[in-house]
Amino acid sequence: MFIDHDILYILGPAIVLFVGTTLVLRSRYNKEEDLLKRALKLLKLNMIIVGVFCILLWFLLPMTPVLSTFGYPKSEGDIQTTTLLLNYLQDYNKALVRTTSVLYWFIFVFVWWFITSFFDFSKAITAVVDRKDKDKRITAQPDPRNA
Repeated sequence: MFIDHDILYILGPAIVLFVGTTLVLRSRYNKEEDLLKRALKLLKLNMIIVGVFCILLWFLLPMTPVLSTFGYPKSEGDIQTTTLLLNYLQDYNKALVRTTSVLYWFIFVFVWWFITSFFDFSKAITAVVDRKDKDKRITAQPDPRNA
């Protein structure tokens, strides 16, 4: 859809918008007292942001699959001149370069999102489990009158 535009002109403002939205909403969610609820809200926010980013990346892909888009030459006459061959190869090259860059951004964002979301969620779970263990230890102390 946006194959004629440079990918950074489209992804740059989108990344700034997503990071800004994430920071604003994250500061709101940090007011939540329950750690598990906060972690789930942040996970939901991250999933929505990454989903929207993936849709944007999908629109940056060439409209059809790379190798079957432009058709295969049926005969030598289809690519008889060097101009036809050059156009044919340039079309393939544009599609391959765009697909590669979109895949690069997808892997980068998905891995970054996965690591940060997993870290935040595991930190919240650890805090909840530690709090429960601490409460158990406090209630499990022996009564000094029975000693």
